[in-house]
Amino acid sequence: MLSACIIGVSGYGEIHYRDLMREVAAGRATVLGATVINQVEEAEKCADLKGLGCELFSDYEAMFERLARRIDLCLIPTGLPLHAPMTIAALGVGANVLVEKPAAPTIQEVRAMEAAERAAGRFVAVGYQDIYAAETMQIKERLVSGRLGRIECIKVKADWPRDTVYFTRNAWAGKLKLGDRWVLDSPFNNALAHYVNLACFWAGKTARASAQIASVEAELYRAQPIESCDTACIRAVTADDVPIYFFATHSGTALWGPEILVRCEHGSAYWGRGTAHITFADSKVEELSVDEWETRAAVVGHAVTHIANPDTFICSLDIARAQTICVNGAHESSAIHQLDDALITRYPDGDAVATVIHDIDDIIHRAFDEEKLFSELGVPWAKPGEKVPMTDYGEFKGGKTGA
Repeated sequence: MLSACIIGVSGYGEIHYRDLMREVAAGRATVLGATVINQVEEAEKCADLKGLGCELFSDYEAMFERLARRIDLCLIPTGLPLHAPMTIAALGVGANVLVEKPAAPTIQEVRAMEAAERAAGRFVAVGYQDIYAAETMQIKERLVSGRLGRIECIKVKADWPRDTVYFTRNAWAGKLKLGDRWVLDSPFNNALAHYVNLACFWAGKTARASAQIASVEAELYRAQPIESCDTACIRAVTADDVPIYFFATHSGTALWGPEILVRCEHGSAYWGRGTAHITFADSKVEELSVDEWETRAAVVGHAVTHIANPDTFICSLDIARAQTICVNGAHESSAIHQLDDALITRYPDGDAVATVIHDIDDIIHRAFDEEKLFSELGVPWAKPGEKVPMTDYGEFKGGKTGA
């Protein structure tokens, strides 16, 4: 039975906490330690953890000092700017790591995590839950097998509205930087980062690899009262000349998506929330089974199993790195353009304020269908970004963020 620890049990950390408790109940794990900075608010969870013999800490460094060389797996469901330092610290005391997505805001942080991973002889798994799904692997198998021919294009679209409560829920939401640490919060580096990662993974030539990103061209826009962007269109081109498009906003009218289409020489693969299918050249359709609950539960389960059986799939840093390169490339390509108030409607929504960019859903649908960036569609307010080479990209220094 493996020994685990966790940093944070609130917010998204509650999901990791529940997943870990499921492993404990199944007899596959014990909990040695938990760092909980809000122990008064989380009194019930803390009592449950103590009942399991878990030691509580208010500081993760104190936990690592106390439990060094005794931790098999450390769960890190914390905010973006903490992923790299906490992961590196956990590896330094001999723990394997499951860190929440994305791996880190910048490529140099991911590289530092990879170096610490190699030095420790341990692994880092990234919590991109949808990559662990059965249908994800079925699509990957069909693509790698060559049955669908060459991948011609992969495209993602979504509207996930977010209001002022979302952007004020913590110190880093909507930020480019927090103190001296990069955050680069955005639709493509937080809420919808999963789907950039999926697109890069499906574009990879082998069963457990993401594509190598050769160039990125992006347009980043802001309607919300934040530092970073809330709306984006991106074209990342792989080393095999496959364009990956991403079109999304947090300032739309209604929740829909994500939808991902992999357009191939001899068919296509479609993935959406709760549905996925393969269409072959003869118009035959293969429906794929989708179980979102099983997908969520698989993340911690795969990390636990990987310790004893390294053949068990995890979303490694090598896989997750492509998403980070796309993020950094997007900020190298485009400044964040503030949209004029005339293009935006704001209205009260309970205790929050909602923000909607006029016609943004139609623009996203058109861009997806025509495989063009907003400026290429002739959208009057759109501003083209620079095409940035990303082969051998090694350090993000700020790009066009102005931060």
